[in-house]
Amino acid sequence: MKKLAPMCAIAFVIFYVANTPADAAGLVQSAVSLLGSIADGISHFVTAVA
Repeated sequence: MKKLAPMCAIAFVIFYVANTPADAAGLVQSAVSLLGSIADGISHFVTAVA
């Protein structure tokens, strides 16, 4: 069971990217933007504390 779940997740990602590449690209862009916003907030916090 532990080996089946990651394989199913990878298969779903491949299926999603193959069927809706524009939506998949938008999802990746949103995720990267979110990570950038989080990193920016952390850097502002560290600068304010120091």
